[in-house]
Amino acid sequence: MTSVPVRSIAPTPSPLARLMGRLPASDSLVVWLVTGALLILVALPLTAMLLHLAFPRLYLGDFTLGDFQLFRDLWERRLWRTSVTNSLLLATGTMVLGTIIGAGLAWIRHNYRFPTASLIDFAAWFVLVMPSFIIAQGWVLFSRSSGTAAQLGMHWVNDFVFSLPGLITVMALTNFPLAYLATSAALQWDVSRYEQAARLCGANAVQTLWRVRLPLLIPAFASAAILVFVDSIGDFGLPAAFLSVFSFPLIPYNIRAEVATVPVSFEGAAVLSFVLVSLVGAAIALQIRVLRNGGRDFLTAAAAPRNRPKPRLWPLLTAINLVFLTLAIFAPLGTSLSVSFMDRYSQGLTLGNLTLNNYIDVLSEGSSLLPALRNSFFIAFTAAGISMVVGFLAAYLLAFSSNRMKQFIDVASTVTLAVPGIVLAVGYIFMWNQRWLADLGIQVYGSPWAIILCSAAASVPIAVRIVLGAMSQTPGSFMASAALQGAGLFTRLRSILMPMVLAGLLSATLAVFATSVFDLAITIMLQPPGYPTIPVIIDEAFRTVEYGWATAATVIVCSLTALIIVAARWAVRRAFPSFFLVSEDHAK
Repeated sequence: MTSVPVRSIAPTPSPLARLMGRLPASDSLVVWLVTGALLILVALPLTAMLLHLAFPRLYLGDFTLGDFQLFRDLWERRLWRTSVTNSLLLATGTMVLGTIIGAGLAWIRHNYRFPTASLIDFAAWFVLVMPSFIIAQGWVLFSRSSGTAAQLGMHWVNDFVFSLPGLITVMALTNFPLAYLATSAALQWDVSRYEQAARLCGANAVQTLWRVRLPLLIPAFASAAILVFVDSIGDFGLPAAFLSVFSFPLIPYNIRAEVATVPVSFEGAAVLSFVLVSLVGAAIALQIRVLRNGGRDFLTAAAAPRNRPKPRLWPLLTAINLVFLTLAIFAPLGTSLSVSFMDRYSQGLTLGNLTLNNYIDVLSEGSSLLPALRNSFFIAFTAAGISMVVGFLAAYLLAFSSNRMKQFIDVASTVTLAVPGIVLAVGYIFMWNQRWLADLGIQVYGSPWAIILCSAAASVPIAVRIVLGAMSQTPGSFMASAALQGAGLFTRLRSILMPMVLAGLLSATLAVFATSVFDLAITIMLQPPGYPTIPVIIDEAFRTVEYGWATAATVIVCSLTALIIVAARWAVRRAFPSFFLVSEDHAK
C-alpha cells in the first residue's frame, strides 16, 4: 500500500499581516518617523525662512529671485540700524554683568559655608523657570514714577531702570542663573592639589591664581558668558514689557513689528531674523572654538567635592545673599503680587487700598482669562505630548542606533536650542502661509496647530537632552539581551527603557508644559484671530495699564500651572511606583 504524501497548507495571511509585512523593520520605522517629525517641526520652517531671503514672494508661489536690497537697507533704515546696535549693546552688557553675578555667586556658594547659602540654588532655578516677560513686568511696576520704589523714597530708580544701564541690570538679574549653573559645575570640585603643587614649585598666591586656577575655569566662564549673550539677544519678553514705558528698539520686537503692522513685510522679518540667527551662530561658534581649544580635563578618579569652611565674615556673606535675593526676586515678583491686591496702583500698598476685586474680575463669568486658560493649557498639553514622543524616540536612536540618519537627528533635535522663539515663529509663518497648501486644504497657519507645532519644535531639545541623559546610563547589553530572547523593539522600549527613564521623561514633559503655557514670542506671532491665549491677554492688559487685572491673572495662572505639575508628578509616581524605584536604584 503506497502512502500518499500529505502536503502542508500554509495559512493564508490576513490583510493586516500582509500590510505589516510590507512595512520596514522596527528600527527603520522609528528612524523614518523621527526624521519625518524633525523635518516638519524644525528643518522645513528654518529652510523656508532662508528661502524667503532669496525668493521674497515665495509665499505667493513666485520663485522670482530677489535683489537683496533689504540687506543694503539694513544700515540705511534708522530703526533697523538702531535695533541692531541696541541689541548688541544690551546683550554684551548683560553678558558681562550677568557672568560676573552668576560666577560670583557660584564662587561664594562653593567655597564658603554660611546660612541661606542654599537659597542661591533656589533663586537660580526659580528665576530660570519664570517667563522673562513676567519678571520684566514686575520691574516696570517696581520702577515706574509712581511705583513701589518711588513709594519707598527711591525716586532715582525710575531714571536708572529706564536707561541702557538699567536694562542691562534688569536683564542680568534675569539671566544670571545661566552663568551660575554653568560655573557651578566647575567650581564644586576640589582642585587644591594643583595649587599646592604650584606653591611647592615656588609660585606665590597671585601666580597660582593666574596660572593655575583661572585657566582651569576658562571653559566654564566662556560657556556661561555665551549662554547669557545668546539668551539676552533673542529675548522677546523684556522689550515687550518695557515698550509701554521706555522706547528701546531691539531686533526681536522689530521682527514682530514687520509682520504685525500694515503694510506687512515678510521680507523685512526674514532679514532681521537672519541677522539675529547670524549673531547667535557666531556666539555659539566662538564657544565651540574655546571649548575645543581648552583641553582642560583636570578631573580624575580622585576628584571630590570642595570642602566649604565657615568663614569669619559669614554674617557679611549672609547679608549680601539676602540683599541679592530681595533684588532679584522680591523686587519684581513681590511688586506684582502686591499690585494684584491693590484697588488703585498709584495709591500704593496701604490698608485702605487692599481689595480682592482684581481676582473677582479675572474669575468672573465673561472674563477673557477662562477661554484663554482653556486654549493655552490645550496647546501646552499637546505640545508636551508631541515633544515627549519625538524626544523619547530621538533619544533612543541617538543612544542605541548606528543608523546613517543619526547625525541629522542629532543636529535637528538640537538646533532650535540656539534659535530664538521669535525667529522660529517667523519660519512657521513662511512655511505654512503658502498658497499651494491652502489649495490642498491644509490650513495650519491661522489655527492653534501652528502654535502647538512651533512650541513642540522649540521644546524638542529639552526633551531629547533630559531623556538622553537618563538613557546614556542604560547599558546597551540590556536591549541586546532582550532582542536575543525575541522581544520586539516596542516591547524593549516599553519594558526596559521606559522604567529606566520615566522620571526624566516626566520631568521633561512637565518642563515643556510649563514653558509652553507662558511662551509669549511664539504665541503672539502665531495666535489665530479670536483665539485668546494666556501670555497674549496678560501682555495686552499690561500694555493697556490694567495692572491689577494683569498681575492677578499672572498669579492665578502660575498657581494653577504649579498645581498641575505637582499633581502630575504625584499621580505618575503613585501609578508607576516600581518605575521610579528602578530609576532611583539605577541612579545609585
